[in-house]
Amino acid sequence: MVSRIAGQWKPGVALGYVFEVTWGPAEGYQGFIADPDGLAVVVSVLQSSELTKKWREIDEFMGAGFERAPVSVELDDGGVLAAQIHVALTDS
Repeated sequence: MVSRIAGQWKPGVALGYVFEVTWGPAEGYQGFIADPDGLAVVVSVLQSSELTKKWREIDEFMGAGFERAPVSVELDDGGVLAAQIHVALTDS
């Protein structure tokens, strides 16, 4: 989905937890829950001026099992970036 969006990918980490989703429309995928006291989860961040025009399409592609949320990402170059990530919807 995002491979068609022009931009630059940057490696970094976001704090939280990754788990296997075993229920609902996201079953079979990995979920992420952001938590400032969590583990350093390796992520790749797409920086692109096209994202503001593509969020609706990306959200629809991700489906009902995920919700876009803000997250702080520490980039490998030492910078910090305010990013968006799709988190798995869960009761806990």
